[in-house]
Amino acid sequence: MASNPFHRIVVPTDFSDSAERAWALAKRLAGSLGSEVVLAHILVEPVVYGDAALATDTTWQLFEQGRKWVEDELEKWASGARAEGMAVRAIVRTGSANKEIVTLATDEGAELIIMGTHGRSGLNRVLLGSVADRVIRFAPCPVLTVRTPDVE
Repeated sequence: MASNPFHRIVVPTDFSDSAERAWALAKRLAGSLGSEVVLAHILVEPVVYGDAALATDTTWQLFEQGRKWVEDELEKWASGARAEGMAVRAIVRTGSANKEIVTLATDEGAELIIMGTHGRSGLNRVLLGSVADRVIRFAPCPVLTVRTPDVE
C-alpha cells in the first residue's frame, strides 16, 4: 500500500460556489487518504476613509462582525467534516489573500492546496487579478484549482 502523499491539505475559501466545490473535493480526497485539512479564510483589513474618529469605530465594528461570521461559518464547515471522521482545523487570517495562503501553506507544511478559482478572463482578470494564479506561482506545494462551470 502506498503512503499518503498529502498528509496536510490547505483549503482556502471565500465562500463562493467555486470554493464550495473545492471544499467538497478536498473532503473527498482527505477522507479517502486520511489527510488533515486546514480550512482557511483570509480577511482583508478595511481601508478607512472620512473622519477618522467616526469611520474607524464603525468600520472596525463591521470588520469584527464580519470576522465573527467567518469564524462561525468556517466552524460549520469544519464540524460537518469532523462528524464524518476527518481531522479539520479552521483558521482565519488577515492580510493579502494570495500572500497569506502561501504563508499558511508554508507554515503548516502543506503538501497540497485545493482552492476555487473564478476563472476570470480579459479585462476582469487584468483589473481584479487572480488570487489563484498568484498562489500557484508562489506556493511551496502543488495547487489544485476548482472552477465552477459557466451556466449558459
